[in-house]
Amino acid sequence: MNKKTKLYLLRNKINFIDNKIIKLLKCRESVSVDILKNKIYNKFNIYDKNREIELFKNLNKLSKKNEINPTFIKKMFKMIVENSILIQRKWKNKILNSKKEFRCAYLGPIGSYSSAVFNIIAKKNKNILLEDEHIDFQSMIESFNKKRCQLALFPIENRISGIIPEVYDILRKQEKVNIVKEINISVHHHLFTLKNCFFYNIKRVYSHIQPFIQCSLFLKRFPEWKKYYFNSTSAAMNQISIENKKTSAVLGNSIGGSYYNLQKIATNISNIKNNITRFILISKKSKKISNITPSKITMLITLNDSKINKNKILQILKEKNILIIKIILASKKEKTYLLEIEANLNLDIKKDILYHIQKYTKYIKILGCYPISNKIIKIY
Repeated sequence: MNKKTKLYLLRNKINFIDNKIIKLLKCRESVSVDILKNKIYNKFNIYDKNREIELFKNLNKLSKKNEINPTFIKKMFKMIVENSILIQRKWKNKILNSKKEFRCAYLGPIGSYSSAVFNIIAKKNKNILLEDEHIDFQSMIESFNKKRCQLALFPIENRISGIIPEVYDILRKQEKVNIVKEINISVHHHLFTLKNCFFYNIKRVYSHIQPFIQCSLFLKRFPEWKKYYFNSTSAAMNQISIENKKTSAVLGNSIGGSYYNLQKIATNISNIKNNITRFILISKKSKKISNITPSKITMLITLNDSKINKNKILQILKEKNILIIKIILASKKEKTYLLEIEANLNLDIKKDILYHIQKYTKYIKILGCYPISNKIIKIY
């Protein structure tokens, strides 16, 4: 290897590290805003001098432990803390001046895919969204039904694994539900371990059931690994961090891996390259959609004779020039389909079509009418 090539590779390594530092700083800013929201909601003091003293004491210890100049680290983190204060001031004014405030249930803790999606929605929403973190889907819907939160965020389907069974059951049983928004996420699953752990050390792997399904081809190469299932990827990451054993690995995303200080030993291990998960935001109240806004109606339909009636329904939609966005089998046992059509419930002609569809169904449930989103957000 010549001198210029070696220099080029070393500089690329620096670029990679710098990119990682910037992503971690962005993640820190996001957590800083979450802390502010938590303080406002619980009526805690915004500024905590003792916490700042503790932070710099810990940084001083870490600097010495890692043999890096403590003065440099102190100066750098002073700027980071000052930036966090500026961001919190901005958000504090936004929160306190906001006329509308909503709580949104999602599957946590920090580092889960749902947590990442919630943060994306919260930043772009005109109203203030406060987090309502839960350990499982059932706890989320209970909070929603008891009106402890006004919104709930669920993953409904994945391009590899299909309909999420637990979420389908909730939507089917829920008396009143309105999907008001959809969010499409490009999911990148990675394999993480503690620092200085290698493939030959691994004996067990932790995660939520979905990453196990979506990374099944990769995992087939390691049949000796024992699988342990958790309520979320972040709960699995938290467990591996607490256990502190170099014989365990976890499937999840880079946000969670960074948060729990884990090392990435295998990247982008989903069965397919374009691994998309669709999330839905549900509310008790429906949202009126403008007639000029491209929108869709999502419904569950249960058929008496699945093949004949399914074809009849598709024929009706075709004759009425209604675009079928998707029709997928949600439950083979119940012969229930998730049907999505490009339509707006506000228009009488669409109501007429739904009336004709109903003739061929044993059960029909409208889950919501909401704007179509073709945008795909990447979560690494």
